[in-house]
Amino acid sequence: MTCPQGRISTRWSDTTIGGEPRIHIDFSSAGCTTCPAKNICTTAAYRVLTLLPREEHELLQQRRAEQQTEEWKKRYHTRAGVEGSISQAVRRADTRHTRYRGLAKTSLAQVLTAAALNLYRLDAWWTGPPLGTTRVSHYEQLVLSLAA
Repeated sequence: MTCPQGRISTRWSDTTIGGEPRIHIDFSSAGCTTCPAKNICTTAAYRVLTLLPREEHELLQQRRAEQQTEEWKKRYHTRAGVEGSISQAVRRADTRHTRYRGLAKTSLAQVLTAAALNLYRLDAWWTGPPLGTTRVSHYEQLVLSLAA
């Protein structure tokens, strides 16, 4: 492994973190202390990297590339709608908890909750209240402010 400044790693070792296999890579502390880019590279005495095994890393990169395609975004759009429905049910009707014992009463409560949410959505559709905005992370706010 070579760092951005051209220094070569000194040690590779296989390890486990949380029961999962990882690759641990160390760089020389002597090389890092004299490096002019140390302040932007690491705050530690020397640079250390922990990576996934090669097969997992390549699969992760492949999945991230797939997420940039229009086909994937179209499929995910449906999931986002379902996630929004679940979120609304949890926030409005506390559907993670049941107030009843027994399958029949619990099932009836879920059906009535779904009907109530549908009525709430119909009211929102007819009266047209403003839609909520999507949350923007602090990092994304920073990127947007720098782009402007």
